[in-house]
Amino acid sequence: MRLNYGSYMKTINIGLANPFTGGLNTVDQTIAEAIKCVRGIEDIAVRRSATEPTVIIRFKQAVDSLNKIATALDQDCIAVYDDETGTGELYGDKAEQWAPFNREYFLTI
Repeated sequence: MRLNYGSYMKTINIGLANPFTGGLNTVDQTIAEAIKCVRGIEDIAVRRSATEPTVIIRFKQAVDSLNKIATALDQDCIAVYDDETGTGELYGDKAEQWAPFNREYFLTI
């Protein structure tokens, strides 16, 4: 059975730096948390932002709160860009401190 999530994609950026441990979350750990909340994954990459290695995931649909990813990985926030609306949002307990979403810093695949 093939699920149809629509034609528009979203992209999520999840930094690997863990502010609580001072180390890095692993790529595998980060992807494992993300797949609990998103479906229709099209592509995954790891790129370096100006500050840290970042997991980038292109997906069709969030099936659970994206805040859960940020919380599980001890991230201040994570950024998501929506191709359909052309807008981005920040998710996580400290998203307001990092707001607004800044497209200049957002990584794509």
